[in-house]
Amino acid sequence: MFSSSECITWFAVFLTMSVAIVTVNLISIILFIKTRSLRTRAMYLVISLTIADMFVGGFSHFFLFQRLSLSCDIVKINLSQELNVIINFLFPWFPLTSLTNIAVISLDRMHATIRPFRHRLIKNWIYGVTIAGVWVLATMVSTVSLILKLYGKEYSYHFYFWQSYCCLCLFVICFSYSFIVVKFLCGAHPQHHGAANRQRKLTVTLFIMTIVSLLMWLPHAVFTFLYQTGIIKFLSSQESLRLDFSLKILYFMNSLVNPIVYTIRIPEFRKALLLLFKRQRRQNAQVIPLHAL
Repeated sequence: MFSSSECITWFAVFLTMSVAIVTVNLISIILFIKTRSLRTRAMYLVISLTIADMFVGGFSHFFLFQRLSLSCDIVKINLSQELNVIINFLFPWFPLTSLTNIAVISLDRMHATIRPFRHRLIKNWIYGVTIAGVWVLATMVSTVSLILKLYGKEYSYHFYFWQSYCCLCLFVICFSYSFIVVKFLCGAHPQHHGAANRQRKLTVTLFIMTIVSLLMWLPHAVFTFLYQTGIIKFLSSQESLRLDFSLKILYFMNSLVNPIVYTIRIPEFRKALLLLFKRQRRQNAQVIPLHAL
């Protein structure tokens, strides 16, 4: 069992993380909606990813609070069976949707690199269908995972199914960006006009975003695999739980880094963000103080 001070610290960290993820991604969604230059076909999948990341932050702390309450005396969260099933469905759903979005983005960037002219002819409705397919696929995977967890003869069925899907997404991401890197390095006739340069810069931006996200996601996936397979046996229950919480924070925080990458790498996003804060500051300055009335 954790001490009271340690429980309070973990609760504060989880809540702060959740609020930060929701706030930053919500601001990003507002900027995407209000800024016409950001609502391009190439950014549709990014907007879908941002929505998924916002929900990751919104629901992550419920699962973490529930897990933490099992090791704390100061707070006890007793959930009904129905609510517990819902949380166990939502916990993998939004992260899987985020990961699936990243995999589809990598395929889109590979197609834009290999067939740039054909890529420009893709209709908007195809992106809409693709985004819907991402959410439906993640829903199906989460549903099957939940069924295996609740009714499977072995807990490992649920675990290996979830890990297999994550590995498939990881393979797609690595294959796509490896192909893109080879194309960039070995391309005999690079294009230097404006559209090609913008596509290349966007590809590099999304590649950086993907690498950062995976670096924050992989430690938790590796630890979970080692723990579930019994390879890690030298840690006590408290030590393993602390490590698990720390890596889960890192795992969820990958939903916070994407808007930071957008701000650094996408000038239109950075300008829209500065305009939003300037407008908010101007509105605050126009508020008449009560003592002046």
